[in-house]
Amino acid sequence: MNYTTGINRYNLDLSGITSFGFELKACHDAHVLLSNSDIRNSSNPLYEIIIGYYNYFSLIVYRADAVRDDGSWNFTEIETENILNCNVYLPFWICWADGDVKLGTGFVVGENVVGNLTNTHHFEVRSIHVLTDRDVLGEWDIQVEVYFKINCSMDITKSELVVVDGMKCSEMMCATSCGLSKACMGYNFNNAMNRCKLLSFESNVVTDVPHHIEAGWRFYSKCYNGKTACLGCYF
Repeated sequence: MNYTTGINRYNLDLSGITSFGFELKACHDAHVLLSNSDIRNSSNPLYEIIIGYYNYFSLIVYRADAVRDDGSWNFTEIETENILNCNVYLPFWICWADGDVKLGTGFVVGENVVGNLTNTHHFEVRSIHVLTDRDVLGEWDIQVEVYFKINCSMDITKSELVVVDGMKCSEMMCATSCGLSKACMGYNFNNAMNRCKLLSFESNVVTDVPHHIEAGWRFYSKCYNGKTACLGCYF
C-alpha cells in the first residue's frame, strides 16, 4: 500500500460509494486496492483487483488482514489476455455492493462483466488506491461516482431546461452519459419509451428549475460530494 496513489488524497468524499470508474493506459499489471482503512493500515481488510497480470490473467482478491495464511485469503482468477493496451486509454469499472466485487470493461457499471468474487465477510470501503507494478508505466484517468436525485419524488415531472442531447437508451446509460458530461446538470427520462434528454443550464442565470407535469417522465438532478450537493433540487 505504501507504493500506491490514494484517491482520498484529492479531498474527494468517497463515503457511500460502491463503484469506481476509470480509464487506464498500461501494458500490464495494474492494481486497484479497496481498503477498509482510511490511514493506509495494511492490517485492515481489503480487496485487490489486478488487471492484466502478466497480460494474461486478471484477479480479484479478498484479504482479511496482513497475515498470509489460507484462511484469510480468497480470490478468483479470470483469463483476460490483452485486456490492457500500452498506448490507448481503455475504460474499466469496479463495483463492490454487498461484498460482490465485480470487474468490467466500458463506461457503464454492470455491463461487460469480466469476473466477480463474492465475499460473505464484506466490509465498508473507506479508501481507494491505484498503482502499476514496478517498471510498468501506468496512466490513470479517474472518474468519481455521481448520483442522481428524483426531485419531489414525483414520477410525472419533466424539467424545461435546455436539452443538450437526446437519445433512446436505458436509464443506466442515460445517467452515465450525464455523469460523464460536464455540461449536463440532470436529465429527463421516460421509462416506457426509453427516451433520455440530457439537460443543461447553458450560460443562463437560473434561480429555479422550470418544470411541468407530464405523464411518463421523471426528472433527475446531478449530485456530488457525498450526497450533500445537488444541482437544481426543488421541493
